[in-house]
Amino acid sequence: MIRYYHLDSSGCEDTNLQLYSLKQAKLQWDELERKVSNVGLVSNLHERCVFIIIILGVSISQLLGQNNPYPSNRVPTPKDIFKSLVQKHSLSDTLISEFENFIDAYNSCRHFGLTTDGSRHAQVSKFTYEETLNLYNFGLKVWDVVISIYKKDPDNDLQDLDLQNIEKKP
Repeated sequence: MIRYYHLDSSGCEDTNLQLYSLKQAKLQWDELERKVSNVGLVSNLHERCVFIIIILGVSISQLLGQNNPYPSNRVPTPKDIFKSLVQKHSLSDTLISEFENFIDAYNSCRHFGLTTDGSRHAQVSKFTYEETLNLYNFGLKVWDVVISIYKKDPDNDLQDLDLQNIEKKP
């Protein structure tokens, strides 16, 4: 896996932007899940759901951009990169349509704003806890799919990467 390394604000050399974003999405989701199960009614539930979709979408956009199988002058859209990966590795075509739904939801939240017909507000208003759970689970599946592809290459150092517990590591 090609990684983005840069000295971070603590002077460490091991910064990985996409992994950091994934950790934050998982931490936010875990906190929301705890509050929903303990309290039931959670303040700012809708805002938290939208935020989680955005953070997870950022992590996936970064993951795909860093692992673009066909580098060019411009980084292709996440949809194009994911489609290329699915086709190149002969994965199920249903992943492409599921990904399009995910990335459309992410784009709705990321490009939120006033439109003449109110469509963007209507799109963002639909994100309930249950819808966010579905998007969250699919986002984790995308991570799993991409990492599984790159784990097959022995030159990639991914054997110790534990996506299930990544948020618990410093």
